[in-house]
Amino acid sequence: MTDEGMQKMPIGNASAERVVVKYPSEGGDSPGDTWELYVGADKRIEEFIFHRGGTRKPSVVIATRADYQKAGPLLLSTDHRGTEDGNPLRVSFSDVSVKVTGSENWIKAQ
Repeated sequence: MTDEGMQKMPIGNASAERVVVKYPSEGGDSPGDTWELYVGADKRIEEFIFHRGGTRKPSVVIATRADYQKAGPLLLSTDHRGTEDGNPLRVSFSDVSVKVTGSENWIKAQ
């Protein structure tokens, strides 16, 4: 993992702290995958670029991370928009809840 300092984000004209995570080319769950994370002043990931290390598709995903919601101790991004190998992409989550270990209750994200 390397901290690349302030860089222009891939979508739009804003800048954020760029952190690059590259997995080894062999072994593990993500051989050769690289994540470029653009982290805002609030320490939340605002945008990312994913480069797949292998031949499976998608090869490159460029997307935002938005609509953060808190569910118990977790802060989750529920909306991702961008491109997947150059094609439009939108992934969103709704009705998200978590159950903390040791608790009987589900906590709805807000």
